Amino acid sequence: MIGKSKLVWPLLAVVAIVQSAALFDMVFARDRLLKSGQEIALAVKPLDPRDIFRGDYVTLGYDISTLTKSTTETDPDFTGFSVGGPVYVTLASGSDGKWTETHVSSQYPSKVAPGEAVIKGRVQSLWQDGNAAVTRVIARYGIENYFVPEGTGRALEDKVRSHEVKAIVAVAADGTTALKGLIVDGERHEDPPLL
Repeated sequence: MIGKSKLVWPLLAVVAIVQSAALFDMVFARDRLLKSGQEIALAVKPLDPRDIFRGDYVTLGYDISTLTKSTTETDPDFTGFSVGGPVYVTLASGSDGKWTETHVSSQYPSKVAPGEAVIKGRVQSLWQDGNAAVTRVIARYGIENYFVPEGTGRALEDKVRSHEVKAIVAVAADGTTALKGLIVDGERHEDPPLL
C-alpha cells in the first residue's frame, strides 16, 4: 500500500506539468499570432451586446459570414463543404482599403497572390436549393466576439451601431485568425485579448 501512494504524487506532478505546458502553449501561440500575423481590417455588422459569463462584449458579423455561390458565378472550388468542416476564404484589399473575398474553398488554396490573405473558418450551416444551383455557407471564424472591460460594452455597441466600424484581425499563414481590436470612425480600440 505504501508503494502505491509513493507513485501517486509523482504521477499527479507529471499531469499538472503537462496541463500547465498545454495552457502555456495555447497562450503563447495566440500571443505570437496577435504580434506577428498579417493584419487585415474587415467591415463588421454588430449583433448582440452581452455575455453573462465573460462580461461585456460586442458580437460581430461579417460579409464573409454568409457565403453564397450560384451556378452563374465563376469560383469553381465552391464545393465539398460539410457542416463542421473547414472553409477557406481568400481576401484581397481593394483601393478603398476594404478586404473582400476573391475565392472560397473547402481546402487551402494552392495559389495565394501577394497582398492576399486566407482565413480559415468552420461551416456552421449549409444550404443548397433543390438542383444545387445555389449554395449558401454560413461560416464562423472565431472572431465574432470582441470582449471589452465590464460596463463599457453598451457604449461601444452604440458606437458600433451608428458609425463605420472595422475589425482588426491578425491572420497566420495557415489561415488561423485572432481578433485584435476594432476601428471605430478611424479610432483604434484594442483591449487585452481573452482566450
